[in-house]
Amino acid sequence: MSKEKTSRLGYQSTKKEYVAYCLFFLGQNLLWGYAGYIETFLTDIGIAAATAAAILIIPKLWDAVNDVLFGYIVDRHMFKNGQKFMPWVRIGTSAVGITTVALFAIPASMSSGGKVAWFLIAYILFDLCYTILDAPAFAVTTVMTSNVQERTGIIAGGKLWSMVGGVVSTVLIPMIRPKLGWLTACIVFVVVSIILMIPMLFTVKERHSEEVLATENPTFKEMLKYLKSNKYLIFVLLAMLLLGLSSVEQKMAIYMGRICLGQENMATLVAAGVAVSVIAVSAIVPVLAKRWDKFDVLCAGLAFAIVMDVITFFVGYGNLIVALILIMLKCTGLGFWQVIIYMLIADTVEYGTYKSGTRAAGITFSLQAFIAKLKNALIGTIVLLSLSAVHFVEGENAVQPAGVAEGVWGLFTLLPAAGFTVALIILLLFYKLRSKDVQTMAQYNNGEIGREEADALLAEKYGAPAK
Repeated sequence: MSKEKTSRLGYQSTKKEYVAYCLFFLGQNLLWGYAGYIETFLTDIGIAAATAAAILIIPKLWDAVNDVLFGYIVDRHMFKNGQKFMPWVRIGTSAVGITTVALFAIPASMSSGGKVAWFLIAYILFDLCYTILDAPAFAVTTVMTSNVQERTGIIAGGKLWSMVGGVVSTVLIPMIRPKLGWLTACIVFVVVSIILMIPMLFTVKERHSEEVLATENPTFKEMLKYLKSNKYLIFVLLAMLLLGLSSVEQKMAIYMGRICLGQENMATLVAAGVAVSVIAVSAIVPVLAKRWDKFDVLCAGLAFAIVMDVITFFVGYGNLIVALILIMLKCTGLGFWQVIIYMLIADTVEYGTYKSGTRAAGITFSLQAFIAKLKNALIGTIVLLSLSAVHFVEGENAVQPAGVAEGVWGLFTLLPAAGFTVALIILLLFYKLRSKDVQTMAQYNNGEIGREEADALLAEKYGAPAK
């Protein structure tokens, strides 16, 4: 990260902001990682797997309204201090910890109906707070710097440390949770998370050029025009949903440990294998993206992961060491898509602005947040329904019937292969944006180059920009 400066090359961020941004996502995903075990928590307190699957879907109906509405509010509202995004991040950070604790405070002695009602209320509030926190935290990267390569580095750093947070929670939860219990362990994770998130709240700056300000605060009609003209956003979000629904490794870690490997703490070995792979890949993605276009890096990573998923399925889990090595290799796809897909979404903001003349980062990243939460809820539903289909018996210490282990292994390996394949085909066929062109669009959007220069550099590959 460079020192803050403004020139014809655009406005840039500082090293201090970059570090605070990375710490924020480390903390956020410690919290999100714990919340990701809600399916296991629900079955542990006696809610049947099929019932848990059903109630996880209900809040998503609210999400469809909540996320889009919030994106509209973000794009339309400028705070008195001249900021659009960071005040929302501060509000969300203050509230999300409380609602996370509420999720895991459901008394096991409560009636089934009471548990379901408590969960639905707590989850809807948690979901709202997470949107207020998450969407603006990603959107702010579009005004931290106008340099697309630097923005790529900021997003990559944030996603790298978000994965570290997710992996750390996946590794530690199976060890800490049985000793402390669901609620106490949750409180510990929330406190640590908030401490890590605080520096960003007072460090990151928004830099709105005059040209950017002129395209902000769009009307509802202008937002619809922005979305209608932004076809690449739709393709990226669809690919993100498919990739997310297919990435069941973290959801399956405890079930893998309990059912396939014999005891819950064996999930730590599975999580450790995933951690080594995901963190290593996430760390090298920015380096690869400097040498090759990030889109090509993503496609190559997905193709490799698909091949390794199929091999892992056929080799099986009989030999623990071999299984762990194959799990590490197959999970490289997680590192590639979970970093690069967010870079592509940021790129679509520049494309949508270039095509429509309207900047709607708020609604763009709110849609991203909606997809992220939707895929997280649907993963849980898919996993729970699949477990139910192979006669999984709920209860923390329940003995599982024959055939459940094979079903878990198949879900762990073949579902990612299928989903990654469909997502890869969609991206190859329909996503045409490339990094060099996005930088040109960003320069045009920020008034750093004129229309004639933009036309010459882009050679009208994407159609004429908005007048």
